[in-house]
Amino acid sequence: MNLFLLKQVVRSIWFRPALYALASVFTIGLTPIVALFIPDDWVGWINDGAVEQTLEILASSLLAVAIFALATMFSAFQAAAQAATPRARPLMTEDRTAQTAVSTFIGAFLFSLLALIGLSSGLYSEADLPVLFALTLILVGVVIYALIRWIQRLSGFGGVEEAILAIERAACEAIRSDVRNPGLGGRNAADPPANAETVEAGCTGYVQSVDSHRLAGLIAKHDIRIHILARPGHFVGAGRPLACATGLTEEVADCIREAFVVSTERTFAEDPRFGLVALSEIASRALSPAVNDPGTAISVLAAQARLFEKWTCLRAECDPADPADGLTAEPLDIGEALEDAFLAIARDGAGHVEVASRLQIVLAMLERTDTDRYGVGVARLRERALGYATGRLGEGWEYDAVKSAAAT
Repeated sequence: MNLFLLKQVVRSIWFRPALYALASVFTIGLTPIVALFIPDDWVGWINDGAVEQTLEILASSLLAVAIFALATMFSAFQAAAQAATPRARPLMTEDRTAQTAVSTFIGAFLFSLLALIGLSSGLYSEADLPVLFALTLILVGVVIYALIRWIQRLSGFGGVEEAILAIERAACEAIRSDVRNPGLGGRNAADPPANAETVEAGCTGYVQSVDSHRLAGLIAKHDIRIHILARPGHFVGAGRPLACATGLTEEVADCIREAFVVSTERTFAEDPRFGLVALSEIASRALSPAVNDPGTAISVLAAQARLFEKWTCLRAECDPADPADGLTAEPLDIGEALEDAFLAIARDGAGHVEVASRLQIVLAMLERTDTDRYGVGVARLRERALGYATGRLGEGWEYDAVKSAAAT
């Protein structure tokens, strides 16, 4: 299986509960084996009634707790989608604390149920009871710890600020991946190799991942050159090719298509621009007349600024991976990434002097952070933002404040 798809499975909301359920079954099956090493003087120390009553309490209560936790999770997901952006929902479902809490409750319920079945059917001998009782006590402690962590997590779960932080973390990981692998396994190149033929996608959708190892293997096997045209996040379909290659045959074209994961939605994992778009959507929603929350837009601007500064720092700190020979890729357009982050905020926040001023301050900070990389894009954005502000604020003191912020 493609490593990207495997990571998607591991992060899925069902994977951890399924893993904990299997662990419960394995633990129940291991109990008679562990009992072989129990000292003889421990046998008869535990009454089967005490074990059974404890397990009945756990089995009768934990299913309700698990259902309540799941209902709370999905309510928080819905709240985050409505208050922030629907793009934040997949990240909320990947929350480790929430998944661990629900998984613990489901696993503990299954353990208690299977243990009760074993006791009722006489599968456990008197020598097995001390082990079963010890496991039950450990399980009680684990459940209490998971419940306390879950209660603490609920204090901020599903809020707008939580969604901003979740998207910022995901975008930062995507930026780190881009810095380590800027050419998607090869070298960045603006133009494809001579005499290259295009390979179109087999379906319409968004590129989620590119398997550079498979492409490198094709290059070595067929002695060809491949140029990636569609980076993760690109929309592909008829007339929008995935890549182009020299010495192209139908077999090689099919293999190249298989190296691209194309689906109906964009993902944060390898697409830095998607995180910037999602943050911008949160700001635009906050600036709508129905919400009118400039403070959230200012928080988004701070998160965007941190991401671009982190991008510059990582480029200085991290060494890119060695590129594969014969593999090139279209470079990521940093100007378009800046527009993804700030253009919608410039348009929707032009009527709010505090947002328009903060935008100019952030743009000036980024220009000073990395003039060579951000200078051209920032200059273009500053001009557009001032144009929006002129139409919304007029020539009064508010517009003068925005111009002053731009010149600071």
